[in-house]
Amino acid sequence: MKTHINIHLVSDSTGETVHQVARASLAQFNHVETSEYIWTLVRSSEHVKTVSESLTANPGLVLHSIMDETIRAEIIDVCTKQNIPNVAILDPVVDLLSDILGHERNSRPGGQHRLDRAYFDRMGAVEFAVTHDDGLNIDKLDDAQILLVGVSRTSKTPTSMYLAHRGYRVANYALVPHVPFPLHHIADKSDILVVGLTTDASRLARVRRNRLRHMAAHKNEEYADLASINRELSSARALFTAQDWPILDVSNRSVEETAAAIIQLHTERNITTS
Repeated sequence: MKTHINIHLVSDSTGETVHQVARASLAQFNHVETSEYIWTLVRSSEHVKTVSESLTANPGLVLHSIMDETIRAEIIDVCTKQNIPNVAILDPVVDLLSDILGHERNSRPGGQHRLDRAYFDRMGAVEFAVTHDDGLNIDKLDDAQILLVGVSRTSKTPTSMYLAHRGYRVANYALVPHVPFPLHHIADKSDILVVGLTTDASRLARVRRNRLRHMAAHKNEEYADLASINRELSSARALFTAQDWPILDVSNRSVEETAAAIIQLHTERNITTS
């Protein structure tokens, strides 16, 4: 039997931070159903009043990331009066940094989304991923940090985009049967981390069959044929091994987990070569 809980996510900005924390935390609990009430750009007493009315109608718990001390105090006061558990999700980290750095917090609403250099670097990385998707501009990798290589439907594009939003300049290349990988394009790119992505053949066959049905493409039966897929994966792994590229099996990994493993490889590589 599943347990149900109402969660109110209150933010003075886009709500992305508090939503990510809630999702990561809830993933640790099985058999829990949630109703999310998302409150963004909460920067006035009127906004707090609206949140309060919803809490009265839908009691549960509150996760908030409010930097303005006055609005924060109002949120906490509302929760206290209604006996609503609440957590300021950024406080432990911000307080720790304040102690270590010897600086007070800025208390600026939406401060984590300011248009600083890091923001524009991320947007540049996203543009790079789009223009280097699926083998595009494979001859223009001078600014690439990571290159993902794998057969069709091994999560190369979503992983590239996820990494791009983390600020990494990522290209990806889809291996095609009987078409050699263009090694000459990376012959002098020793600073690029090349990662080979692979997956379980049966799982890949199911994914490809679903794609063919969705596209109403019934002629390319070899694309989803298990024997053909096994040959593709074997050939890909032979390439990865021959080039000494790290190999990640994405069969049981989410895009986030695959990206985290790639970031770890990139970090370890930089430590080794620095």
